[in-house]
Amino acid sequence: MRTPIKQSINNFSSLPILKELIPEGNIVNSFLFFGGDIELNLAESKRLIIAHSDKFVVWEFWQSALQNPRRIAEIAQHLFGAFEKEEKIFHLLQENWPKYHDPFVRSALFFILNRCSDTGLISSGKFDDKHFNPLSLSRLKNFEITNFALKWNKEEDFPNQVARVEGGDYLLFPVGKFSYNLLQHGKSRGFETVIVNHKQLAQSLYKENRKWITLYKYHSGVMDLYRKYNITMVDEYGRRTSDEKNCSELIVANF
Repeated sequence: MRTPIKQSINNFSSLPILKELIPEGNIVNSFLFFGGDIELNLAESKRLIIAHSDKFVVWEFWQSALQNPRRIAEIAQHLFGAFEKEEKIFHLLQENWPKYHDPFVRSALFFILNRCSDTGLISSGKFDDKHFNPLSLSRLKNFEITNFALKWNKEEDFPNQVARVEGGDYLLFPVGKFSYNLLQHGKSRGFETVIVNHKQLAQSLYKENRKWITLYKYHSGVMDLYRKYNITMVDEYGRRTSDEKNCSELIVANF
């Protein structure tokens, strides 16, 4: 299933291998939820997905999309017509979009800004509207998913919130890019952005008895941080590889 949200940063090719690791019928608690590509496809293939976000604006968009995706698409089409090609308005909306009172208007702006940002982020990125088109609107209008639930974790202390989540067979963390978290203090972040402390996440998972999987873009730092666990290297086509030169993604699992 294609997500209506554009994922230019955390787009993964590892789905076929994830399906091998997570059998049908299992319950998966997935964290850092944003674009939903991995989660929606797992849900469509008979895994029950409970997607967690500690960002209200992310939760609100998906909750609105589950309720009435056609309404979001219609509002988005109308709003886009009001500022099409007006890059200044686009950047003003990036700064102010959560201030609108109506949740469906906020969700429509979430969709527009995602589709028109070169990064796919909502509150940042350069203006590029080529991905806001009839196909993307149709994908949103027809959005429907089963085997999927959504939770807003109000406590913004990821990854410590994971310990408060009970039940499920697997924990899934589609993290994306790795960093050493240097010079993070004081950096501005978008309304939808989660800054992951990778060392803290790894330390919390060391203590976790449940089965867990993290997904990363290739980085030697991930190999070092999780060297005690099973690491699967994946190439850009979603195939296992033993050659680090061809490695695009890393799947780390404690089983």
